[in-house]
Amino acid sequence: MRIVPPDIAAAVPLVVGVVVSSKEAAPAETALRAFETVLGDLQRQFPQTPLALLTELPHEWEHAVVRVAELLDVAVIPCVAAAAVPEGSQPNAVDRPPKIVDGDARLFIAHACDILVTLANAAAPADLLVLADRRRTGEPRPAGQPLLTPRDVGPCYTIEGASVAKSFPMRSAGDQRAETEFFAGLARRNRFNADVTRQHDTASGTTIERLRARIAHVTDGLQVKTNAFQIALYGLALVAASFEIFPTGLIGTYLKFGALSVAFIIYFFVRREKYQSRYQDYRAISEALRVQAVWSRIGVAERVEDSYLPMQQTDLQWIRNVLRVVNSLDTPQADAKRRDAVLDWVTGQHDYFFKHSRIEAKNRDFFLEASSVFGALSVVSSLATLGLFLARGGKPPETLTVDLGIIAGLSALFVAAARSYARTRGHGENANRYQRMFFVFERALEVLNGAAVDEARTRAVAVELGRVALAEHAEWLLAQRERPITLVATSAA
Repeated sequence: MRIVPPDIAAAVPLVVGVVVSSKEAAPAETALRAFETVLGDLQRQFPQTPLALLTELPHEWEHAVVRVAELLDVAVIPCVAAAAVPEGSQPNAVDRPPKIVDGDARLFIAHACDILVTLANAAAPADLLVLADRRRTGEPRPAGQPLLTPRDVGPCYTIEGASVAKSFPMRSAGDQRAETEFFAGLARRNRFNADVTRQHDTASGTTIERLRARIAHVTDGLQVKTNAFQIALYGLALVAASFEIFPTGLIGTYLKFGALSVAFIIYFFVRREKYQSRYQDYRAISEALRVQAVWSRIGVAERVEDSYLPMQQTDLQWIRNVLRVVNSLDTPQADAKRRDAVLDWVTGQHDYFFKHSRIEAKNRDFFLEASSVFGALSVVSSLATLGLFLARGGKPPETLTVDLGIIAGLSALFVAAARSYARTRGHGENANRYQRMFFVFERALEVLNGAAVDEARTRAVAVELGRVALAEHAEWLLAQRERPITLVATSAA
């Protein structure tokens, strides 16, 4: 069987790093069977996520590991240090092109993979224990990574003959959720791959650009569904609340409970399908890849996951892991027209933020004005009702008085609904954020179009602007997490 490398533009694989000791003898069948069991369990647990083995193995072990990979249809990517490749030559693995890395191939594997597997026929030799400990502690750190950045690595599976020991690094003293949250992140990646795989690959460009295009298409669809269901829930809440005010008798009661029943069905459906969180997560990945695509084109070695709020270890950790895998497996090709690549990005984002800051501001102003109009109508109707009641000496109200009371109640209800909906959608906050980013990209255009601009200055703009954009995307995601679709917020309208 011919093993081809994974197409990361179609699905982001679960990367298993495989290392053995240079002192280890030829592989024993017990160790290989244990390794096959580990891979099979991962395939069954995450069926939509292809596996990819990142390896740096002696010949005997590589042959045996490839045999296991062939049985399970798992891609194998040999990892080769650049210093080991003779100048001017190209490794001749047509079906499994190697990943050429600077520095120690083992250290690259330990940092790049989702799960590190150390293979030994019996007790693990000292060099494997050192590598496993590095995986557990995150030390020494990759070159250039800030000292205060928390450890952001996955587990190490130590296979010694037939036994498999799993170690999940603790992020803090007494951490008991590392294993649970790691596998929860892989489950989210599995759902992500299921969504992305259904999209046809019609985009052109680099691997990252093709992947980003597919993600953007999925994100657009999820956004439409999220907004539609949110509007439906508010509409049904308004209908149910309105029949509390209208004196419609038994029919109104039926309609009220019918609206509430439909709202509950929609809510639990949306909650099960996770439309909102999937839209938010996928948009975050898409925007991060937008920055990475530009950085790769102009030869920036910095990686987006290192600038993506590393202190946030829950909601963003699985996203950083996806970005790490994409960057580790991708082979970037620098663009000769570097200034054009940066300028296209800056111009596109500049226009986007300018347009959407105005759209969000108009939406904010619309709901503010609507709230003011209905608020004034409620106050006037209430005062008129009070005046008529006092004029009649406290006698039972006439039809006009009842109608005014209904108008006052409905107006107050619409005010509450409009304010709640605008707050949930975050129109005011988004308008301010988009305007702030517009000014940042406006300044970037001024610098890029300046007389003193050169390649170094263009590169500096791209790096600084990318970091700002990544921070803004992460802040947007965390802010959106605080406004989930809920029946409580809707009914409170």
